[in-house]
This record gives sequence, C-alpha cells and structure tokens, in this order.
Amino acid sequence: MKAVFYRISLIVSLLILPLSLLAEPLPWEGLMQDGSRISIDPQTNKASRSAQGESQPLWDGVHQLDNGAVIIVRDGVVVMDAELLESHERQQREMEQVACMQLVRKVCGIHNECQKHPACDPARQLLSLEKEELRNRGLNPIWQGVELDSRRLCLDALNNENYFQVCTKRRSTNRKSPCQALQKQVCGSRGQCARTQACDAARQLLGMEREELVQVPSGLTQSGAECREAMEEGRFFKPCE
Repeated sequence: MKAVFYRISLIVSLLILPLSLLAEPLPWEGLMQDGSRISIDPQTNKASRSAQGESQPLWDGVHQLDNGAVIIVRDGVVVMDAELLESHERQQREMEQVACMQLVRKVCGIHNECQKHPACDPARQLLSLEKEELRNRGLNPIWQGVELDSRRLCLDALNNENYFQVCTKRRSTNRKSPCQALQKQVCGSRGQCARTQACDAARQLLGMEREELVQVPSGLTQSGAECREAMEEGRFFKPCE
C-alpha cells in the first residue's frame, strides 16, 4: 500500500499539475430523438444543443432523449430526473474505467508513434499504477468499492492539454482508414473538390474517426463504419471528378 501511494506522489510531483488544471466534472452528453446532441454543464445545469456543426442553448420545455429519458428545461436550466442522473453517473464510471488507457493512447500514440515524448512515460506509469491498484483490490477486500487514485489522476491528466498533448504522428502505412479513403474519394487526390459540401462532411467524419481511435484499441470505430457505408451508398458522397 505504501509503495502505491508513494508512486502516486512521485507521479503527481512529476506532472506539476496546478490546481486550476485539475479535471472538473465532465459535461453530460446525450442524443435527442432527432439525432442532435445535447450537453449539460455539471456546474450550472445549463443545456446546449449541437446540430450540423452549430451549438445553441436548448430551449425551454420538455425534451425526450433517444433512450426514452425525459428532461425539462426551465430558464435554460435542466431539471434532471433520477433516470438522467443515473445515466450521468454511469457515463462518468465508464469514462473513469478507460481513462488511463485513453491517456496512454492519446499521448504515446495508437502505435507508440510518440513514445519519446516527455509525457509518454508518466502516462504509462499511471497505467501501471492502475493495474497495481486493481491487483490490490482483488487481493484485499478493504479495497472493494474504493475509488482508484490512478483513475482520478488519469482524468486530471486528460484535461491537461499543456503537458499531456495529443500525439499527432501517424504510423507510415499505405493502408488508409475508411474515413481517409472517403475523404480522398470525395475531395480528390489533389483537393480539387475541397469546396464541396460532401468534402466538408468527409473531413468532419475523418476528425471524428481520429478522436475515436484514441479510445478504441481495435481501430473499429463508429465513424469508420459510417465512412464505409457512405462510400458504398454514394448518393451524397459522390467521387470527385
């Protein structure tokens, strides 16, 4: 136990995270029945709606989400029901469970392209610390139900963009991802169709795919699946000519 907490202190000292950068509760996000995305600020309970690349405050009234949950907005503030609160807590727990792996993939790269970055080693230490804490939890009943310090630190680190920067290097390969292939098909190999709506949409899908790849070890992302379907369907995403 002492060794675990000693390592936590070492890592925290190494990160030198100022209090202002420590992670605050993350906003709750969900989908409305029309496919638009809503986000609720945990500090103010104010809701915003995002659709077609634009975000605006969610209007007052009763709104039903795609999972059947209902929220009420009054004066721009959400009155959260028990079902929504439970969904928010479940979302937080799921994010905590993958935070350390996500941090390593974000900083070191999906295929360790940025393993020489100064922040890569601390990220890996946090992942090792999480594994050690999980082992201790399995061996000692007193650890059952206790929040893991490593996961809290990983969430903090994910919000520190100054030190734990995103790895922008990509492993050199001739094989394109589904969204890379879609962008090339729609925008043109030389960008000759770059100003079309289809090209702009393909670029947005590519950006979403890259974000999802940080979290999905297999590389099989939702955005990638959408890009494959778009290439097969071809009505909107027509080849650049």
